[in-house]
Amino acid sequence: MASLEMTRKFKRKNPEAYHKMVKRLFCDSIEGDFKESDFFYEPESPRKDSSTGCLTGVKRVKSQVCLLTKESQVRGLYQLIEYLGLDKNLREEGIFRKSGSLKKQHDLLEKINKGEEVSLFDGEFSIHECASVLKTCLGNLPEPLVTNSCFPAHLQVALLHDKYTSQEDMPALVEKQIFCTQLLIELIPEEYFKLLKDLLFLLHGVCQREEENKMSSTNLGVIFCTHILSPRSMPPRELQTKLGVLTNATTFLIENPSILFTLPEKLLAEVQSFQFRRNSEGRRSLSKRSSQGGPGVECLIANTVFSFIPMEMEEGAAGEKNEEDDEKESNFVCDQLESTITSQFNLNIEIMNIKK
Repeated sequence: MASLEMTRKFKRKNPEAYHKMVKRLFCDSIEGDFKESDFFYEPESPRKDSSTGCLTGVKRVKSQVCLLTKESQVRGLYQLIEYLGLDKNLREEGIFRKSGSLKKQHDLLEKINKGEEVSLFDGEFSIHECASVLKTCLGNLPEPLVTNSCFPAHLQVALLHDKYTSQEDMPALVEKQIFCTQLLIELIPEEYFKLLKDLLFLLHGVCQREEENKMSSTNLGVIFCTHILSPRSMPPRELQTKLGVLTNATTFLIENPSILFTLPEKLLAEVQSFQFRRNSEGRRSLSKRSSQGGPGVECLIANTVFSFIPMEMEEGAAGEKNEEDDEKESNFVCDQLESTITSQFNLNIEIMNIKK
């Protein structure tokens, strides 16, 4: 648990170093000559009909104008996912395959685009119409949910199948696919991360009820690979060529969301090792400064002690507290001071050991 919290904190406070670490682990693990600079997608040929969209609104289609705020569109997406995730809806035959009324789809999309309140539980829109609008909204995002930069890496993971041909190799293949995909998911921006997670758990729920809804994970992989994996700028010819690989990769994501959204032990250990090295370097630096006559641990302790004194004085001057409150705060300051001096004393002992 401590390693997990440390990793999340490190990712939040130092995202660049964290992403660099994740990319390095991926490049070391994937087979083939894949470098950090390969986290970049360039289409094989320019796409003439490419259009742009934004997470703050939908792309412009004919006369449709992008007028939305981020909150309204994202709220609509999550409303659709939540509604479709109800057990009775997951069992609907042909969900994500049948479309329903085009006019109703247009009306629902317009309501979401304008940020209007939408009640999906009153029966105005069918399950199939809601499912179709969800696909439309996902298609209007500027990038696939795994992002353009990670697309080549996901392609490399999918192509591992070509290198593991025997049945005996399958466990090793799946283990490597899971580890590499776990790393790639850590590179997804936060707003896409949550959306991808919720979508994959929704689709996993759908394929688990295949006997009733007639939708397998492969069916869903074909339908959603363009929303989850393939860049918007990918020309049709390239998409057609890579459709099989994209479908397999998307199917793998749909079948394994529970494990893919957990952090691999190797990454946790790497972050812990990085933090330990950084702390050791800091202690050595303090030791060096102290041995050269500069401010070392003693200065840190003094600064820590005196940092509490002004605080105590200010609180005393602020005035008019009863004796019980004053005693509590005084005890708190003393406890904090004792704890800090003890930890700094332990640090001083460690540094003395280093000097030896």
